[in-house]
Amino acid sequence: MHRRSFLAAIGAAGAVSMLPRRAWAFGGSGRVNVAEIQLATGTISRPEAWKRLLFETIQTTSVEASPEVAQLAPDDPKLFEHPFAVLCGDGALPALTQQAREQLVRYLSYGGFLLIDDASGTLHSDFDATVRRIIADLYPTRPLETLSADHSIYRSFFLLQEPAGRVQLSRVLEGVAHVSTHPLVYTRNDLSGALDRRADGSDRLPCTPGGEEQRREAIKLSINLLMYALTSNYKQDQAHVKELMREGRLE
Repeated sequence: MHRRSFLAAIGAAGAVSMLPRRAWAFGGSGRVNVAEIQLATGTISRPEAWKRLLFETIQTTSVEASPEVAQLAPDDPKLFEHPFAVLCGDGALPALTQQAREQLVRYLSYGGFLLIDDASGTLHSDFDATVRRIIADLYPTRPLETLSADHSIYRSFFLLQEPAGRVQLSRVLEGVAHVSTHPLVYTRNDLSGALDRRADGSDRLPCTPGGEEQRREAIKLSINLLMYALTSNYKQDQAHVKELMREGRLE
């Protein structure tokens, strides 16, 4: 079963019941795309940034991707149609509803991946403060942790030394662990700002202090993140499929 189809099947089950049991599936299509999670305040939408990621992935790897971006609320069951979700913002975020929290935890537990991108460009931002509160609500016993320099994200496709973005506020990524992977990853360096483009294809924002070399490293990081999202839980996915088949939920 393709990874995206696996998640979509999970979403279908989750829509029937909100109970914390295994769900199953990422969409019907075999082509990967991106979901932007949108909240009432604090989030921003940068679909051209993620289209660029998908286009670069098509050009660079063997992954079949479709340069499409969906804007979804965190409690929208359609989230399970997308293996790679992003939450990008530059302001304070509202608290999540219980339904949204439950769905996000289920989504991340069954193979989904969430990249949180602080686009504020400041070290002490309202976005950062509320992101940390939201993550603490999602995972009371699993704090954000610094990803080590030899983490798989830094070598899932390109060999990277540290995370790049539009700015260079932090030399590390942070994440929340689940089993042996990190399905939630947080960057402070405005990754989407480095990828974003205008309608004519020109870069929307300058990268500081490293200019175009920094932008190239940011593009590499974005591809690595997508590759990590698609491969890190492969064995876990297969175990879930076997269990679902035993339960008669999949054929």
